[in-house]
Amino acid sequence: MEIREETMPREDKIARVEEMRNRFLSSRFIFLTDFTGLKAQEINELRFKLREKGGEYRVLKNTLALLAIRDTEYQPLEELLVGPVGAVFGSEDPVAVAKELAAYARENPNLKMKGGYLEGKVLDANEVRSIALLPPREVLLGRLVGSLKGSLYGLHSVLSGPYRKLVYALQAVAEERSKAA
Repeated sequence: MEIREETMPREDKIARVEEMRNRFLSSRFIFLTDFTGLKAQEINELRFKLREKGGEYRVLKNTLALLAIRDTEYQPLEELLVGPVGAVFGSEDPVAVAKELAAYARENPNLKMKGGYLEGKVLDANEVRSIALLPPREVLLGRLVGSLKGSLYGLHSVLSGPYRKLVYALQAVAEERSKAA
């Protein structure tokens, strides 16, 4: 049996693992995909579309990725790091990135969702798809502001009710006194 010589010096691997670890640690969310069957041109097209939404698509080398996530909050992702894995790293809006990823997967069925990581939770493929169904951040914020505004108006009405009744009562007393005089 022939012994294969390492093609990459150990220092380079250590640097790549450290760079990958920093990429994981600096990301707010990570979505993992199986890109089996995609051509290089299709992967580049996906990269471009995701970059426009604030995501960065990278093909992972599983052995280096496993070393990179060891002893981090991302270690539970190791069960998803099997076979060809592409990762979308992002720090901005996970909904916009998930929508773009899901749209691309609908156009190109060779791209399959594996799962992801968001806010301390490992996600399965269905949960990533569910994130893609959420309305955009601006719409959610608008709904929140609308519901707070409605609540404040209701609170204002409830709190001003007794004062309003007092004013009406005083006004009625004043009218009675003016009629009696």
